[in-house]
Amino acid sequence: MKSLVALLLLLTLASNALASRDDPHVLVIGLLGQKALLRIDGEQHMLAVGERIGGVTVLEVTRQDTLLRINKREVRLAMGKDTGAITQRSAGASVEIGMNGYGQFITGGQINGRVVRFLVDTGANTVSLTANDARAIGLDYKRIGERVGIMTAGGNIEGWSVTLGSVQVGPITVRNVVATVRESNDNAPILLGMTFLSRVSMQHEQNRIRLTAR
Repeated sequence: MKSLVALLLLLTLASNALASRDDPHVLVIGLLGQKALLRIDGEQHMLAVGERIGGVTVLEVTRQDTLLRINKREVRLAMGKDTGAITQRSAGASVEIGMNGYGQFITGGQINGRVVRFLVDTGANTVSLTANDARAIGLDYKRIGERVGIMTAGGNIEGWSVTLGSVQVGPITVRNVVATVRESNDNAPILLGMTFLSRVSMQHEQNRIRLTAR
């Protein structure tokens, strides 16, 4: 009897492993009301709750995440998260960022190996940069990106959703980070938003924050 139970357990585990290997790769690009903007196996789709495409069904959408049924399993993914292990970090690596005189946390970093300056912004859904910033680091956003509308304090503006190969702050590197490029000539810094911050641990310590790889 024990042998039969063990055999059934092994068969179940093997079946689940095969199913997950055949599942499509899904990346959450945006959460808009009752719709989720997803990149499924490299193609972008806007799906409302209850809609299905390529084995992916949207079950629920909140402001923070979406619940998906991918073939036979249910997965909850936050903005910028995907179904694969797409980050590369040194275990336990951390960096401290001090507050400046304006109450901001600004730090140096890199995008795709190019040196930039970031403003840490937990209110930004994505890493966000201007078209000028994108050109300065050699990012051909119109070729690799998807056109999107971006809500700003001044209203809606045109932008592009792209996936950055890598974003680095101190010793922490996160790969395949969703970002938005604003068609704007403002001088705002590059925002280090939640598509990066949600994939590290962040602690406030008096007038500084600590980011730690997890």
